[in-house]
Amino acid sequence: MIDDSGLRKKVRNQLFATPFGVNFRTPSEGNNIAFTSLWDNYPDSIRVSLTGSASHAYLLMAGSTNHMQCHIVNGIIKVHYTDGSCDSLELINPENWCPIEQDFFVDNVAFSIKAPRPYRVHLLSGLVSNNFEKDLTIKGVYGREIPGGAGVLLDMPLNPKKTLSHLTLETLSNDVVIGLMSITLQQ
Repeated sequence: MIDDSGLRKKVRNQLFATPFGVNFRTPSEGNNIAFTSLWDNYPDSIRVSLTGSASHAYLLMAGSTNHMQCHIVNGIIKVHYTDGSCDSLELINPENWCPIEQDFFVDNVAFSIKAPRPYRVHLLSGLVSNNFEKDLTIKGVYGREIPGGAGVLLDMPLNPKKTLSHLTLETLSNDVVIGLMSITLQQ
């Protein structure tokens, strides 16, 4: 069962603080996520207006994926500029997109990823880590459930010389739900 009570308890003045000095605006109660999916119950994409300029977009996200969607693009985030250009970040399971309910087993032999494990937020406690295996004592290959679930923190480099227009999040793979919880822009 997904339980984000720990994340919400750590919210102060509508901000969730990470150990990296990046704060995410999120409510301590009520709805806190916008989902996309190819299923009929959510839109396949969302658009969020942006202003100003930024060197990075930090994203707090959560959703579902599964083994059938490993090593393929599950979704894409695009940040559009007023000049018509855009930067994009592909969400690839397990490199930077993870299932909300479990931690992947990675041994770099049979199961490998092409990037460092992404930082995740344990929703039940608010813990931020890229090693839930150690921090939450998750063992074995199968049944690597994360009690309460976990979101993922992503860093998307942007062009600080360009003016922002909007962000789009689009789901591209079947059987996937991708949710955006918060965006923080760094100048």
